Amino acid sequence: MAKAVLLSRKTRIRLPKQDLWSFLADTDRLNRNIDLSPVHFAPTLDRRRKGHYSAETRSYGRRVRYEEFPFEWIEGRFYQVLRRFSGGPLTEISTGVRLHPAAGDTEVEVFARIVPRTWFGAIAARTVLARTGIRKTVALAHALEQHNRDPQAHSVPALPPPERLDPGRLELRTAQLSRSHDSPNLIGRLESHLRTGSDLEVTGMRPFELADRWGADRMQLLYVFLHAADCGLLDLTWSVLCPVCRTVREDSGRLRQLPSRVHCDTCDIAFDTDLARSVEIRFDVNPAVRRAERARYCIGGPANSPSVVAQLRLEPGEQRSERLDLDAGWLRLRCYQVGSPVSCDVGSAGAALTVECGPGELRVHSAPVTDGSIHLDVANRLPGEALIVVERERWKDAAATGALVMSLEGFTDLFPDQGVAPGDEIGIANLAVLFTDLSGSTALYERIGDVRAFAFVQSHFRYLRDAVVRENGGVVKQMGDAVMATFAGAREAWAAAESMQSGWNDFRRKHLGADDSVSLKVGLHQGPAVMIDNDGSVDYFGATVNLAARVQGCANGGDIVLSRAVHEDPEVGALLALSEYRCDVFTAGLKGIGEEQTLWRLRRP
Repeated sequence: MAKAVLLSRKTRIRLPKQDLWSFLADTDRLNRNIDLSPVHFAPTLDRRRKGHYSAETRSYGRRVRYEEFPFEWIEGRFYQVLRRFSGGPLTEISTGVRLHPAAGDTEVEVFARIVPRTWFGAIAARTVLARTGIRKTVALAHALEQHNRDPQAHSVPALPPPERLDPGRLELRTAQLSRSHDSPNLIGRLESHLRTGSDLEVTGMRPFELADRWGADRMQLLYVFLHAADCGLLDLTWSVLCPVCRTVREDSGRLRQLPSRVHCDTCDIAFDTDLARSVEIRFDVNPAVRRAERARYCIGGPANSPSVVAQLRLEPGEQRSERLDLDAGWLRLRCYQVGSPVSCDVGSAGAALTVECGPGELRVHSAPVTDGSIHLDVANRLPGEALIVVERERWKDAAATGALVMSLEGFTDLFPDQGVAPGDEIGIANLAVLFTDLSGSTALYERIGDVRAFAFVQSHFRYLRDAVVRENGGVVKQMGDAVMATFAGAREAWAAAESMQSGWNDFRRKHLGADDSVSLKVGLHQGPAVMIDNDGSVDYFGATVNLAARVQGCANGGDIVLSRAVHEDPEVGALLALSEYRCDVFTAGLKGIGEEQTLWRLRRP
């Protein structure tokens, strides 16, 4: 093999390390900016070589084929990738970026190791490749620094070509959005993002992820995105993600068009489409507003997997030690070649994680440390390579899941064609269901007359709906004096129930004066459910819905009755511990339910 050519260029940038990481780790945008050509990628299906791709592109008019190995990175510190060519003047290229904090600034190193196949390849490595790859990457880092110092004088690197943006349509539809939704700051931020973001940044947008980056309220930004889709500024897409690698495996503009079962080629598993576990809503800029190029320039860089904080590729027998700087929370560790993912809780003091990849098993041992960082020691005991991934357990936290979006009040009014196809059904792994009813309403009609009683009942529906909407739920239907509402989680359902009961006396006195004969009954349960089409409207059925209705039937009035699934939910438990409610446990036989249920009745003292 020819002698490797080692290239490196260092520079100091007056920007925080994390700002530079966010920009340079977007390798798809970076490769566009340094004038590389689009690449066609095809995943390698060999389970032993997960994360590898067969790639084909063009360089100086010639077709180039190579194998792209999995990217390796530690978030905020470095990334690198190996590309091995099937022919031509080069055998392989390993290239990447390292960041080092330096007294408030950041030292950026762009490096490459090139193994030429021919004498021409050796010359090209030292001249053309060094100039096009390394020097242009460094120049982009300096351009970002200049933009940060003077945004007016220096535009953000890689503004979309002006011919792809229709500023008239952007302004017109933004103005329409401003008339339909009152969040001027967020709407302005969205307009700027659509105008200046890279193609990768304006396609597949996740509103919660952007809200965190912008320091905005997640639900408020989600509503802005939904109204923007209604105005034609954005297009919404339902994406089905693999539960293991979290990459998109199917997507569709219509919920009803998603397949009920999906296969992930990378992980070689099949899984059911589930609104709570594998489906989330994402958004693309509308092509009439801006034509975002869909060509791929890079597929495996860190920006493509924002929840992954470390990815390491180890040869057989290899051992690696790295340090991660992370906040406290849950991490998930997995190896593509063996076993199931392993989750571990990392405290604020830090932890030492020892990871061993053995045949059929991923073994993880955690021990506390005191320096606040994560010490990661990984060993590969497999006969082949091992690809180790460390990711934050935050997919669901950062995802606007299908279960959440479909439970939002007003969603089906904005998008009436987004329901389930008649005769079809979609599973939801977990849905919180709230039922209410009025105690004493029949006597109320007889006592104050039909007109006044009917007006009170209608006002009570609006009162309940407001409580549901405040907690990001949706009223599914009204039945007589009863309401059924759904929420993505038990915490939101409990908060809505507590709000209903805490304000009930004031509401009742406002409409009935001193008459206190009418009280509110509330019941909560959570569990798996099925979403169906009910004469053109979204509805839910299954054992969870039936049990929720029966739990509400055990309420006496002025109370909230919880099932075991809600009472033992960790988030609800934390709220109950801080509340003033008196909690009484009891058992009840519920109609249509096989065994007696343990329930909890909550009342204010």
